[in-house]
Amino acid sequence: MGVARVLLIVIGAVLSILGTYVFGLFSAIGYPASGIGFFMNTIVGGNALFIFLFGSAPSFISDPALYAGFAGIEVWLFWILLIVFLIFCIAGILQLVGLKSRIVGVIFSLFPIGVGVMFLLLFYTDILGVISGSFGLFFVGESIGGFLPIIVDIGDGIGLGAFFLLGGGTLGLVGSILPRE
Repeated sequence: MGVARVLLIVIGAVLSILGTYVFGLFSAIGYPASGIGFFMNTIVGGNALFIFLFGSAPSFISDPALYAGFAGIEVWLFWILLIVFLIFCIAGILQLVGLKSRIVGVIFSLFPIGVGVMFLLLFYTDILGVISGSFGLFFVGESIGGFLPIIVDIGDGIGLGAFFLLGGGTLGLVGSILPRE
């Protein structure tokens, strides 16, 4: 295996994991947005921001029609995006499989790139509209022990985590595409 290929995949996976869990994607009303917040909202069942917005804290899975209606999309699209985001939460770890399988590395490098681009489009354009804004709320959660995720504001409210996702996904993609030597 080429040293450059291994380094690109490993650094890409580490950046993707840091961007997903350690560094916040953005901050909304004092709450950080990250993969931790998405996991807590989806699996565990809500946080203080959702109690404030919706009056209760059900998980997204308990009433998909409510959240799909809030986002202005169909329920089937809600489920597709929910599955994509759940895969995204484990994509950084699965990028390391790219060391053995090129296609797996390529596929799981695309998820951090896609989510990173979505958040950049959310903050810098109006292309995605209400869909990206409402799904952006899915990532908002309380911090763990007041420490994780770390919010490093790059400008206009977007955090360093979104750029780590883009960098990690790109490095993982390039490393996975490189031939084995």
